[in-house]
This record gives sequence, structure tokens and C-alpha cells, in this order.
Amino acid sequence: MSYRVKEENIDTFYNYQSGSGQALIWPSVFVLPTFLQTWWEAFGEGYEPFLQSIWDDRDLIGLAPLLRKGTEVRLAGSADVCDYLDFIYASDQENEFFQALLPFLQKQGIKRLELQAQRPDAAVFKGLLAAQVPPAFEGFGVQIGLTREDESYEVKLPSTWEDYLAYLSKKQRHEVRRKIRRLERETAQYHYRPIEGSQAVEDFIPRFLELFEQNPEKADFLNAKMKRFFNTLLVNMARAGLARFGLLEIEGVNTAAILYFDYGGRIYLYNSGYSAEYGDLSVGLLSKIFGLKHSLEKGSCVFDFLKGREVYKRRLGSTALPIYNVVVEIK
Repeated sequence: MSYRVKEENIDTFYNYQSGSGQALIWPSVFVLPTFLQTWWEAFGEGYEPFLQSIWDDRDLIGLAPLLRKGTEVRLAGSADVCDYLDFIYASDQENEFFQALLPFLQKQGIKRLELQAQRPDAAVFKGLLAAQVPPAFEGFGVQIGLTREDESYEVKLPSTWEDYLAYLSKKQRHEVRRKIRRLERETAQYHYRPIEGSQAVEDFIPRFLELFEQNPEKADFLNAKMKRFFNTLLVNMARAGLARFGLLEIEGVNTAAILYFDYGGRIYLYNSGYSAEYGDLSVGLLSKIFGLKHSLEKGSCVFDFLKGREVYKRRLGSTALPIYNVVVEIK
């Protein structure tokens, strides 16, 4: 095999995404150029962009969105705001991707490759860690460290709401129905609706942040820098056609909202907020339930609650996935 590695930039990543004719897998919304560029502009200080493409003769087999600091490189993004990080790659070429990338890094004087927020189906597990016989690299070796850093939760969506309810345990199903009946009984009118389209999403951002900030657990997280990042991210992702809100209104009042990204048949529940005044009606949880219902009715395949061990995720029938931090030492 004749591999070569080529230096890239964020503009060429956009070109590869938008239709270069190359069959690449962009495994999550968090590795798309729009997300990575927004993250870089907010948090990239201190790192040097180190974006590379990997080729097998004339065929593009992957992209490496890396950042460099001295003799270390890491995937662009950070685990606190990017639930999953990964390489971009051609299907069934993951092993070849690492066969080309690691020797290149070694020649560049790189001693350490850190991969945060790795799902079990990330490229490193399909390629480097899946090889029954460890790949041989001329003149150097690798040592791989693996630690479990978190869990994410997701539901594979059936085609109907009744099928979803049947999938839940008897207790879970009873609780979902009970909360909906209570909402119906104690309110004169309620309505859940998606907010879609660039301008509509942008217009709703201030109201969403008001609801988001009512959660005391988010007070320290949403500092001034993070708030600027959120505003810019939502605008950019809305303009890319990826950001949505789901709004639960009660008698004309905005009581709860979810923020999600819709990409590749998967709904990524990125954040949520609710009015404390309506907390006794479980509006925060109900906004997620109605969001899941809306998602399956429009044909989405997976509702991804993302990282975090909140109890409600299991109660809504989700399955846990371990999330890892992988470190490759190049010796």
C-alpha cells in the first residue's frame, strides 16, 4: 500500500463534507466542520490546527481533525461540549487509516495522541484496537491506554408511539402515561411544537437561554464565555440546517424547551430548560417525552440523550453506552 498524508484546513474540510465525491463517514454531528470551527474559535487558544487527510494512492480514506501542542496531538473539540469525538473515515478502511496516520505522526515528532469522548463504535475501536494482530510500525511502537470517562444513553426508535410504549417496562409505561394524563387534567390547553428553520431558531435562542439558566445545576457551567459559545453555535448550526428546538407551551406560556441537533437519522438531545414555576407538572421531562414522540413520528432512527447519568434517561427506556478516553503513546 502507498499511503500519503496531506495537510488540510477547515475550508477543505467543508469541501469534503459538501460533496467531493468521496464516500466518507462523518460519524456524529460533533465532528462536522460547522461544529468544530465554532468550538475552535471559542476554545482553541493554545493549540495549533493540525488537520490532515489520509490517502491510499488516489483514494481518500480519512480525515484527522487534530490539534497540536508540542509533541502531543488531540482531536479537535472537548468532552465538555462535544459528547462524541472521532475521525472521519471511509467504511472498512479504519485499520488502513491508522496504518498511515501513526507513522506520519511519528515522523512529525509526535509522542502522544489523545482521543477524548470515544464511543465503542469510534474509528479507533474499529481499526487500531480491533486488529487481532497488532499492526507493525517500522522503527517505533505504540502503547495504548484506555479509560472509561462517562456514559451516554440512546433509544432506537420504533415506527409508532404505541410500539415505543410497549417497549418500556410496565412501571416506565405507567409513569409516562400518568404524567401526560396529569398535564391534560390540570391545564386548560398545552401544545408541543418543534421550532425549525434558521430564523425561527435564532429568534428563540434568548428565550431558551432564559429557561436553561433557571436550572441551578447549569449556573456555573453557563459562564460568559460558554454563553457566547452557545449563542454562536446555535446560530451556526441553525444556518447549517441542523439545530432545532422543541417547545412545550401551556396556555400560551413557554414552559419547557429542548435543544437538539437532527443529523443522519439521529436526534442529539443537546440541552434543555424549563420554567421553575411549572416544575410540579414535570414539564422538563415531558418536553423530552414529547420530543422523542415527535422524532419517531417523523421517522428518526435514534433518540440520543448524550452523556450524563441522569435517572430519567433509563426511565425512558434508553440503553447505556460507555464513553472512553484513549491515549496512544508513540515510542
